[in-house]
Amino acid sequence: MIYLKHIAALALCALALALWVCAPPAQALAGGQGAIITGNPAPTPQQIHSLIMRAIENQHQDDRALEEFERTERTVARKGENAEVLTDLTERIVPSAAGNIKLKMAENGVPVSPQLYRTELEFAVNALDLAMHPNDRYNEDLAKVDKRRHDHAELVDNAPKAFRVTWAGRETRADASGPRTLMKFLLDPDPDYRPINRFAASFQHVRATLWVDEAQAQFARLEADIATDITFGGGIAGKVYHGGHVVMIQEEVAPGIWLPTLYNYELDGRKFLFAFGVHERTEITRYRRIGPRPQAVETLRNELNNLTAATPTR
Repeated sequence: MIYLKHIAALALCALALALWVCAPPAQALAGGQGAIITGNPAPTPQQIHSLIMRAIENQHQDDRALEEFERTERTVARKGENAEVLTDLTERIVPSAAGNIKLKMAENGVPVSPQLYRTELEFAVNALDLAMHPNDRYNEDLAKVDKRRHDHAELVDNAPKAFRVTWAGRETRADASGPRTLMKFLLDPDPDYRPINRFAASFQHVRATLWVDEAQAQFARLEADIATDITFGGGIAGKVYHGGHVVMIQEEVAPGIWLPTLYNYELDGRKFLFAFGVHERTEITRYRRIGPRPQAVETLRNELNNLTAATPTR
C-alpha cells in the first residue's frame, strides 16, 4: 500500500527544494483562496534562493523537533469526497525512534474506556523502555526506519531538478496565530527531469502550489493536484488516478517550530485489480514537547502511575 502521509511529507521538502533552481520570477498571478497583495515588488532569484535555503534548514530542524513532540490526531475517513463518514478516529501520538506509538482516545465520537487507555499507556511505557534497551527485533525495526530516512534524503537531494517554478505573489492567509503574509509559488513538472526512483517519478504527474512564510522562512502550506495517472509496476501493480488532490498545512506550534496541523487526501486508484479510495482529513492538535526518550518514558510512567492510583479498587 502507498504510504500517503510519508509521501506528503517528502513532497513538502522536495517541492520546496525545487524552488532553488527557479527561473527569474514571473508577474504575480491572481487566484487562490487568500487575498493577493499588490504593490509589493517581486523578489529577485537571489532573494528567493536565500529564503528557500533558510526554509530548508528550518524544515530539517522542524523534522528533528517532531521527534520530541507528542500530539493528538483526529482522522475522518469517508467513502468519497463529501460522502458519508466511514471512521472517525482520535489518537494520541507519542514519538519513538522506531516509529510512532499510537494510543486510541476515541472512535466515532465515543471515548475509549479508562481501562483500555491505561493498557495502551502501559504499552507505550514498555515500548519506550525497549528503545533504551533494544533487542534484535527492535534493532531491525530501527534499521528499516533509518533506511526510509536515507531514501528521504536521497529524494530531497534530487528534488530541485523536478519542477519549473513561477513566482505568484504574496498572499494573506489565516492560521491559529492569526493572519500571515505568505509567498506563493506555482510548481509544474520539468519535462527534462529524470527521476531516480518510483517516488521521484510521481513528481512528473503533479502540479502544486507552495506557500512560504517569508518572515520566519518556514513552509506553511502545500496543495498538490494529480494531473495525470501515477502508475506502479507499469500499471500492473497499481495506479493513482488523475484528479486527486492533497493538502498539507504547517503552523508554528512552539517558538520557531513549525509542524503539520492538517493533512487532507482526496485520492482514488487501484491496487492490482482492486479499486481503492483515500478520502481522509487528519487534524493535528495539542502539540506538547515530551523530550528525548529518557524524559518521555519518565513523563508517561508518571502519568500511568497517577492513572493507576486514581483507579478505585474493587
